[in-house]
Amino acid sequence: MDLYSDTIWASYPPNIDITNFSSSWNDGLAFCALLHTYLPAHIPYQELNSQDKDINEMARTERPDWQNVMLYVTAIYKYFET
Repeated sequence: MDLYSDTIWASYPPNIDITNFSSSWNDGLAFCALLHTYLPAHIPYQELNSQDKDINEMARTERPDWQNVMLYVTAIYKYFET
């Protein structure tokens, strides 16, 4: 999974700094970048701002549950890569 995610983040601006599966995902930009790699016509990544995060369970906390983040990332990987 590390090689997979390193490849994804290499093509995005430095504001995507993934150092863990918790606080690195709290503003939603990492998820948007991940989905944008597969669905660029549906995710206007260049228009997104970390300050404009939607109200959802993960965005309301500084440190989302790492197990939930891992579950979402794994589901996205399995859906698009297998």
